[in-house]
Amino acid sequence: MLDLDVSLFFISLLIWVLMIILDKIYYKPVGKILGQRENKIEKDSALIESMIADVENKTKNIDDVLKKARTDSMKLRENLIRKNEEKIERLISEENENLKRRFEESMKKLDEEIASAEEKLGKEVEEFSNEIKEKFL
Repeated sequence: MLDLDVSLFFISLLIWVLMIILDKIYYKPVGKILGQRENKIEKDSALIESMIADVENKTKNIDDVLKKARTDSMKLRENLIRKNEEKIERLISEENENLKRRFEESMKKLDEEIASAEEKLGKEVEEFSNEIKEKFL
């Protein structure tokens, strides 16, 4: 069987010393580095999440500004179209009035010319009839 003597105690002591040395030299520094790495990853993740939230916020603000700009431009466009339509209607009505006035003036002039021509024709007919009467009588 096993002999339990001083070597067991000595081996146990060496294992404990080795464990303490490895703990101080290897396990604690590696654990510290892993802890720092986890902390850095958590900080970076939090930073990335805050940046994503900020980008989403800014994107939403930009979308809101674009939406407002679109509605404002549509309102402005509608106002300009309405004003131009009113201006066109006003110009058309003014031109219609001008055309009516010119037509009436032309009709008056034509009536005057017709009256003048009828008067002149009446005189000429009378003269012609007198000449015919003189020739036949």
